[in-house]
Amino acid sequence: MDIENCEFREAVQMLGSITGREVQGFSENKEKIEIKKNLYSLYKDATQYYKHALSKNPEIKKYLFERWIKEDELQKFHFWYADSGIGLYTYLKEKWYEDEIIGQSNIFLDVRARKDKFIGRVIFPIQNLRGDFVAFAGRIVGQGEPKYLNSPASDIYDKSAILYGLYDARQSITKVDHIIITEWYMDTIALHKYGFFQTVAVSGTALTEKHITIIKRLTHKVYLCFDNDKAGEQATRNSLEILKNKGLEIRIIVLQWAKDPDEYLEQGKDFQTLIDTALSPIAYLIQKNHYNLESIDEKKKFIGEILDIIRNYSDSIEQDMYIKELSQISKTPLHIIYEMFRQTKAQKKSPENSGENTNISAEDKAIAYIYEKRDTIKEISESIIFPEWISSSLKKVLQDSTWFFQKLNLEKKERYKALAFSLFSEKTESEQQEILQKIILNINRGSYKTLSELYKKNIESDGDLGLQKYTELLQLAKKHKIK
Repeated sequence: MDIENCEFREAVQMLGSITGREVQGFSENKEKIEIKKNLYSLYKDATQYYKHALSKNPEIKKYLFERWIKEDELQKFHFWYADSGIGLYTYLKEKWYEDEIIGQSNIFLDVRARKDKFIGRVIFPIQNLRGDFVAFAGRIVGQGEPKYLNSPASDIYDKSAILYGLYDARQSITKVDHIIITEWYMDTIALHKYGFFQTVAVSGTALTEKHITIIKRLTHKVYLCFDNDKAGEQATRNSLEILKNKGLEIRIIVLQWAKDPDEYLEQGKDFQTLIDTALSPIAYLIQKNHYNLESIDEKKKFIGEILDIIRNYSDSIEQDMYIKELSQISKTPLHIIYEMFRQTKAQKKSPENSGENTNISAEDKAIAYIYEKRDTIKEISESIIFPEWISSSLKKVLQDSTWFFQKLNLEKKERYKALAFSLFSEKTESEQQEILQKIILNINRGSYKTLSELYKKNIESDGDLGLQKYTELLQLAKKHKIK
């Protein structure tokens, strides 16, 4: 278990798969086991086909050589090629695979048409922590979109729990006691080529709680190294959000004069220097700010925003470290930063901010409450009398809160967190419920006011029908005690 860095259950299952024995209490049903066994076998055979296909396509090898990939590295990093759906299908049928399991592999767009979804792409096989091939990623050769195409989830592939390159990197991560996380396959391969074997990739997906659980078994120090563009910056901010308060030391490697790690290394620059000078989360956010710090007003706003973020770190030592860092980088005396921090903390806890702040909409307060307590969605949804008249943001939250919050940028997430803290911090359950009821009441009153004014205007033009609608609205308002 120490070598593989896995949980006891996983270790037992791993041992069972090696010995071929079923371990009582740790196994899935036989049908599920058989499907997984067949998929593991199929992916292993498919990789052999793709490997042979590369050897038959010298123009693709030439393309890879032009990208600084050497002959021996083709084997080391498992560079392959998808040349023919018909060829792959025929090869798998010769191995006695049924169409049903071929379909379950998600390699083909259409099994009957024998159309390989990765055709014409360089193949990057994805391995789990046991080294089994469980999925593929395909990179287009030349121009075209999408640049990368990934396998969807399957019985053997959960993309939220697999980091590309981790099977090869895990022992190096333990040895150097840190992990480098990149965005893409080629970035990880490039860093491995230059000796940074502790590197993995999220493969275009967001970092997840499952990823963090796996990482914490190996190390407690994480370096983020995403592309030097807007998408990379957003990916960094999103990752910082999910990594916060997880007991991990986080650093951000900032690429200068290069769009990604691959390009940086091709320029012959020293990547170790970037590791040694990597930024803390707060230093990174400070560096990426868009304020004019020569302006007093903008500087105050900027410091206030950073303090809002610092406040949401639960560790007081970490908070203190970031406050000192903010003081140094913003060139503001430390005692002033401490005073601003104390004042903003006091404001968040003050009675006038306990749910009656008129500068913040009732809808935003409801969203903040849901952000902290997702299990209240049904209660809030059922309490809203005029759902068609609430804000579009609250509608989206009530329809799919997970999707809504994933799409938010870091600043908005921090704002909702801070708002939830100001509304409900240090409140008992009954007090929190009372505040929530006031919020819902204000939402309903706001919708009623809008409808009331609209119906009043329509009475003259709609006659009796308009008057009837207005009367029904008044009765509904009276029934729910919102008038």
